[in-house]
Amino acid sequence: MPDYVFSRKRDGTFQLESCDSPDANLFIPAEYEGRPVTSIAENAFSWCYQIRHAVIPDSVTTIGEGAFSWCESLEEIAIPNSVRTIEDWAFTGCQSLRSIRLPEGIRKIGSCCFQSCTSLVSVDLPQSVRQIGAEAFSECRNLQHIKLPDQLTVIEDNAFAGCESLTGINLPDHLTELSNHVFSGCPSLSEFEISEHHPVFRMNGHFLINGKENKLLYFASGKADKEIRVPDGIEIIAEEAFAGHSRTERIILPDSVKIIESKAFYGCRGLKSIELPDSIVRIDTGAFHSCSALTGIKLPRGLTLVDYSVFYACNSLKSVELPESLRMISACAFSGCGSLQTVKIPDGLIYIGDSAFEGCRSLEEIRIPDSVETIGSHIFGSCTSLHSVVLSSGIRSIPFRAFARCENLSRIQLPEGVAEIKSESFDGCENLVSVSVPETVISIEPYAFSTCRRVRLLVHTGSTAMEYAREEGIPYTTS
Repeated sequence: MPDYVFSRKRDGTFQLESCDSPDANLFIPAEYEGRPVTSIAENAFSWCYQIRHAVIPDSVTTIGEGAFSWCESLEEIAIPNSVRTIEDWAFTGCQSLRSIRLPEGIRKIGSCCFQSCTSLVSVDLPQSVRQIGAEAFSECRNLQHIKLPDQLTVIEDNAFAGCESLTGINLPDHLTELSNHVFSGCPSLSEFEISEHHPVFRMNGHFLINGKENKLLYFASGKADKEIRVPDGIEIIAEEAFAGHSRTERIILPDSVKIIESKAFYGCRGLKSIELPDSIVRIDTGAFHSCSALTGIKLPRGLTLVDYSVFYACNSLKSVELPESLRMISACAFSGCGSLQTVKIPDGLIYIGDSAFEGCRSLEEIRIPDSVETIGSHIFGSCTSLHSVVLSSGIRSIPFRAFARCENLSRIQLPEGVAEIKSESFDGCENLVSVSVPETVISIEPYAFSTCRRVRLLVHTGSTAMEYAREEGIPYTTS
């Protein structure tokens, strides 16, 4: 017989805390010491692999956080109508659970409540549910269809993300809030059932749109659409709206679009072409991350920022046209663009972040205009074809591993005004033979030229660079 552990609550009822060696068929007692058992504690049965069937008595009103999480053999559980609260993570990772019926009276499905229930095929939600929490059904890969209750008002972030088999879903009229990437990673989702009189949401073809914000939330097509034309009037492309549509080759955006949110086109691996209208004023982080077939891009005329990892790992990207309005290129913006051959940095740019062009193996030359004041670490790391570099007169530091493993770089002239050269700035530049170091340099950190076996420094007599070369045994020439 299972060895249950209980604790007395303030109202005199009991909470089931844990159970040693539960049976495959679990029958939770309704009473303990003559008093009702009204709640199941946090993580009470977490990781109990042996449980296959569970029956909860009608004395229980609350199932605690993570109560049955990672019960990987659990196939069936009977939840009585007495239960009013099911907390976050309650059934996370119950990978054998195929169906679930929730009792009337439940108002919220907690965050991650059924996350990674990978065998879950059907869910029966009561009409009392008003809110579905973040990631509540995320990674339920076999969930094909779910009927949302009429009084539902809110669906939180990632609620159905990764539901790969989900083909259709209804959005009831009371639903007014769809949070970020609710349906991200749902490649089979092709149908939304929405009333013509819905106050917020509507369908335009396969596009789910928030009409109040003119925001395209999701492209709902389970088939291979090689060309996608976004409807006129759309102002915002939402986070992950097109993420993972790997067969789409061309996307046409209307002149009404102003904002592209984070990861909007993430992982569109078949995307070869997209025209960005000049109406766009903001492109958020990772918007085109891993669009590995994209060959060229012209950024909008008024854009001031290329945000973090916007074009990260766009392996086929050969050319980029940057606007004159640009002031900042953030970290990793073009990192891993192995085919990028040419990029003209516009005058007026002020800042280039860490690893902005790291791993651009085909980039041969770069000119950084004098307006640039700061360049980040690893900025051109592993740009193995880079052989010509002109640096801004405005920079004061050559940062950590800025040119590390630039194997074809043979000569570089550091501009007047540079005050420091950080550690490993030129590490692994095997063919570097000449570095001209200005007299303004007052600090050179150890290993700045490590494994640069052929390098010779061009220095000023009595300068910091001359002393450094002597101490490190690096050949030098004075002027």
